[in-house]
Amino acid sequence: MHEVHKLLDDNKFSASSLVNMVPERGKALPVTTLVGETAKRILLRTWEFLMDENIGIIGIYGMGGVGKTSIVKEINNQLLSKIALFDNVIWVTASKDSNLQKLQKGIANEIGLSFGDEDGEHKRAGKLYEAFLRRGIPNPTNLNGCKLLITTRSSNVCRCMETVKEIEVRVLSMEEGWDLFKQKVGEEVLMSPRIQDLAKDIVKECAGLPLALITVGRALRKENSIRQWQTALSELKNSTANIEGVDNQVFARLRFSYDRLKDDMTRSCFLYCALYPEDHIIEVGELIKYWLWEGLLGSVGSQMVKMRLGKIIVYELKSACMIEGVYQDGNTNEYVKMHDVVRDMVIALTRANSSFMIKAGLGLQLPPVENEWPPELERVSLMRNDLSCLSREPKCPKLCTLLLQYNSINKEIHHSFFHHLQNLKVLDLSFTGVDCLPISLSNLVSLRALLLCSCWNLSHVPSVAKLKELRVLDLSYTSIEHLPEGMDMLVNLQYLDLSYTGAYEIPVLRFREYKFLESLFINGLLFSQEPNFVDALVNCSSLAVLEANFSTMQEFEKYIASGHWNMLENFRFVIGHPTYSTRMGTDSVRFFGVHISESLSPDWLPRRILELEIQDCTGITHLPVCITAAASQLQHCRINYCDEMEWIITAEWSTFPNLEWLEIEGLSKLSGLCRGITPVGTLASLRVLNVTTCNDLKTLLPLELVQHLRNLEEITVQNCDKMMEIIAPGEDNQGVTEVNNVKIDFPRLQKLKLSSLPVLKHIFNGIMTCDSLSSIEVYRCKELRVLPFFVEIRQQLLHSLKQIKGSRWWWQALAENHKDSLDLLFPIFKEELEIYSLGEGNAENPTLEEEDTHSRHSVSSIDSSYGPR
Repeated sequence: MHEVHKLLDDNKFSASSLVNMVPERGKALPVTTLVGETAKRILLRTWEFLMDENIGIIGIYGMGGVGKTSIVKEINNQLLSKIALFDNVIWVTASKDSNLQKLQKGIANEIGLSFGDEDGEHKRAGKLYEAFLRRGIPNPTNLNGCKLLITTRSSNVCRCMETVKEIEVRVLSMEEGWDLFKQKVGEEVLMSPRIQDLAKDIVKECAGLPLALITVGRALRKENSIRQWQTALSELKNSTANIEGVDNQVFARLRFSYDRLKDDMTRSCFLYCALYPEDHIIEVGELIKYWLWEGLLGSVGSQMVKMRLGKIIVYELKSACMIEGVYQDGNTNEYVKMHDVVRDMVIALTRANSSFMIKAGLGLQLPPVENEWPPELERVSLMRNDLSCLSREPKCPKLCTLLLQYNSINKEIHHSFFHHLQNLKVLDLSFTGVDCLPISLSNLVSLRALLLCSCWNLSHVPSVAKLKELRVLDLSYTSIEHLPEGMDMLVNLQYLDLSYTGAYEIPVLRFREYKFLESLFINGLLFSQEPNFVDALVNCSSLAVLEANFSTMQEFEKYIASGHWNMLENFRFVIGHPTYSTRMGTDSVRFFGVHISESLSPDWLPRRILELEIQDCTGITHLPVCITAAASQLQHCRINYCDEMEWIITAEWSTFPNLEWLEIEGLSKLSGLCRGITPVGTLASLRVLNVTTCNDLKTLLPLELVQHLRNLEEITVQNCDKMMEIIAPGEDNQGVTEVNNVKIDFPRLQKLKLSSLPVLKHIFNGIMTCDSLSSIEVYRCKELRVLPFFVEIRQQLLHSLKQIKGSRWWWQALAENHKDSLDLLFPIFKEELEIYSLGEGNAENPTLEEEDTHSRHSVSSIDSSYGPR
């Protein structure tokens, strides 16, 4: 039943409509400071229209780069901060080159609607329309309270969308433009009267366009040479260009910023960003690898050195405002995107000499025709389309990069497709349905990177004997059973990924033959029958990155004893036979179903583990010193189904000062998180704490520990049969204790979820403040009638709370102790159906049938989550 309850919690759908499954009210977006009275007036006017019940559809239009998106981002964030105005704020980007399928899926993703693989255009439209009707979209009225806000470069689009009110975003005044330019260029530079005069002329050339002022200002930031300023002004006056929908001046100013980039290497790397679809969020690590593999980062130095150089270039491009950083909630990777106007400029630049073909993310079903493959082509991006075949024979002797990832390609690739691509360096067919690669692939003698990750149908790769320039070979998550012929000829191989393939005959001794091999990924491959596996790894003297699966603890101990890991820059180790695949971060160790001895030396493991997972392991009653000594920098920890564990941390061994995420599940003997008095700094960085199915645990957090948890953002506790209190004095004072005068504070706590805790009576039996709390969820906690932060509810909490979810009867039970607080909070209460096993109900806590009756008219809920996902 515990497992059933957990599954029901994880898969709870509202009874009212599919569209009510929106995971959160909306997403806050990064914004830049709006400059000048013009932007403020537009912001105020837009807000007035949004508040007018007679205005349903509003259009904001203006030329590219004038600041429309910045204004609407500010509106988005203000709407999210005002709870009572709208239940949900949905942001969807319809790119200029967007296709119908892409737009349908983008909207569906934002409203929590899923399409099946078999859904066609009309079926998707029907599902969206049904979901829309329940929200008043696309026909906002004063009855349904819906609003539709559109931004576009063309006023014609506003008319076609039948907007009620239109607002034109015009350029900045000279004074406003000067203020923005000063911010970007640095006022100390403008102390020189001669430079200041030149700067004012440059501002005039930028004609009040924010994007132009920002990019040009950044390009000249802290430039003290008068001659350089004179040259810049001359270049701006003499540059002309044309892009549809974008003022010539915008393009010319962006071209100026491009020309001002530090060197040709930086400019080439910048142009590469446009190969991604419009508005695409680009993972920085992936982008830098493409630069590296094509050779844009030079020929000197190791891969690791070049990756670091790539990060420097990314920083320079961000500083020049040529790309912008993007934060992805719950993801530790770095992301960037390219402004659509900047991307237009790149496409225009490369179209002039026919060096790029960029048709990414357009929903293409047929490949480009013959005349679209001119011989001057250097880079082609057809990624993220719906191409089913490659039936041409392109004659492009200069082509360096061909990006075809995320296409179906489930029919065929023409047998001579690669015949005339002898200069090809990067070929990406990842995430395609290709099942057979043509023999012509074997003749790509210049190829440096062959990327076939997640080609699920692929079981055979033709000979690679002639591919002596190959540096990168990625066959991960394919169905190949044998390595390609000619692997011994890959004398320059630096990066090899065989993770989770179907290969069962891999001659591990060959690894040491690759003298330049720096990155090796063989997770999911168990070499239990290969006695020389560890020896082969140890002999790879150039390795800097290693992901490997060790079938036994003895095998892993042999590898650790070799000291080989000391030469690695990062690693991922899996020990045992994992029952599932998870993508952990760098410097991670996962133990599955093995015996861990508590007597192992403290120096046993590498002393820089960032992520740790232990599942179904024996031999430990707590985290032993051999692990804690290596985990002083630990950030993520997951411990599941280790039946002998009685506590997690022994205070005198480690304080885990950098741990951010702790997940515990199925520890049947767990009696507490910590043993001993916790010193200052213990779990000081902890943000997320999840505890599930620990049936011997009576108290989650000892009072002595709570004072250190100043960064805790999320607490989830589920299916713990004996849990009586979440927070209580230490192990000598178990049970409900009078601590009414004790005050505790969780200044950053945002989410609290409690589920299936049948004897829980208190979160804390004292005074508790949580002024950042945004979401409260309580299910099947029939004894919980008091919430300590509701006893005397603070204004800060009233402002921060966005939702409370629970059953009707639980809400009524709370009212016995918190009537005044609940009256204030009723608008954000979302009634939820609770599922009980038969016979579990009583007069106060209804059974399944009773609860269903009470909930026929319940308000549907909005799920939300904080922290890593």
